[in-house]
Amino acid sequence: MARKKKPKQRPQVGMLGKELTRRSRGRCELCESKADVRAYELAPFPDEPDPERTLMACARCRQWMESDTIDPVQAHFLSSAVWAEVPPVKLAAARLLIAHEDLDDPWLRDAIDAADVDPVTLEFR
Repeated sequence: MARKKKPKQRPQVGMLGKELTRRSRGRCELCESKADVRAYELAPFPDEPDPERTLMACARCRQWMESDTIDPVQAHFLSSAVWAEVPPVKLAAARLLIAHEDLDDPWLRDAIDAADVDPVTLEFR
């Protein structure tokens, strides 16, 4: 099955830099890494960049979101991220888990169920 092409990140999302950096304390909001952290906007993009659709993510997490693939050995932190109070963090974590091909893994299934994200629309129910 061919994957849908992801929309490219928009440079305007940089406008949210200060607000997102304050919220994230300069860390990836998924894994808490401090390496190469940048704003990442979740599709579909609103007309104007919105902090409720944007999170700070490290290079590894951005690459996973762009490719819809994760390394399940490294990705256990996503089971904590789906409990985040920040909606784009919770949604991004759930989308990454749903994209994983082996949904029979119990920790993946539990984390996806906790996020309450529709596997078809990839949005909150």
